[in-house]
Amino acid sequence: MKKGFTLIEMIISIVILAILSAGTFVSLKHLYLRSAKSRAMSDLSFDSQVVVDQVAALMYDRIPSSVIGYNGIDNFQSIYTVDNNFTVLEWIGVASEAQKVGAYSGFIDMNASDGTTLKLISSGVSFAMLNTVMNNKFGPGFFWPDIALVFAGSFDDGAIYYSNDFNSTFGWHNNNADKILQFNFPAADGNITLQNPKPDEIFEKYYLVDSAYAVARGSDVNIAVPPCNDLNISNADINNTLFLFYNYRPWKGETFCGDRGANASPKGNVTILSQNVSGFEAGVIDGTIYFSMTMNKVIRGSENNVTISKQKAVY
Repeated sequence: MKKGFTLIEMIISIVILAILSAGTFVSLKHLYLRSAKSRAMSDLSFDSQVVVDQVAALMYDRIPSSVIGYNGIDNFQSIYTVDNNFTVLEWIGVASEAQKVGAYSGFIDMNASDGTTLKLISSGVSFAMLNTVMNNKFGPGFFWPDIALVFAGSFDDGAIYYSNDFNSTFGWHNNNADKILQFNFPAADGNITLQNPKPDEIFEKYYLVDSAYAVARGSDVNIAVPPCNDLNISNADINNTLFLFYNYRPWKGETFCGDRGANASPKGNVTILSQNVSGFEAGVIDGTIYFSMTMNKVIRGSENNVTISKQKAVY
């Protein structure tokens, strides 16, 4: 007679197999979580580095001392006096692409220029080239009043805040833009003629400015208003998305789309810098501007998110 397994033996075997299977499952789960966390950490590290490098590159071509912190509603300060209550970083950008291709030199001939007629003699100005660069950058909607001039003066040392006059310096959020100068439609001779009122001082070095920029998380702005609301992004992702706003000009009374201020005149464009951004802040350490961002990612099956922070100094 052939001897078979008894019921008890079969039950014991099944129990042993179940225990081994459970142990294997737990081990595989731990392996999966470690692998997923490692991959998520690598992805977040790369993504955050790309973002901080992009923002730093944009801020490199800025008007020194034009950087502000803004609360997204009704208050702003120079970045040099900012505190943690300001969650929007803004600055005014130089038309650096045009200067790099030789569309303008950034210097005027002080002896040849006429302070009475406000005609500035600046060698190497090519308005045709400048127009081409600006249209390539902002599209065919660009027109000449979008560009303005700022004399370098003492901006270059990065330490001037204009004290009580700072709010009226660059035109931020419905304030005056006393240090940003409009100029007339380009003359045939390629020189720059400023509009009135006449500036208090004229300096040899100048910047042409073409746009302001703002960086903020969706939780700190109103991304649902035109012209911001054409992004293909779900409402669930907006709060933890980091946005870049551009193509708006405070010296013309404009502000970025997404500004929650009651008297805001939102203009310009917006693009996504990164998602999964749980924190963003900026400030100054020993006279150097810095900003930092925190990113996190949920790992399915894990009780803890993967989190990484990056900080960048801007010179």
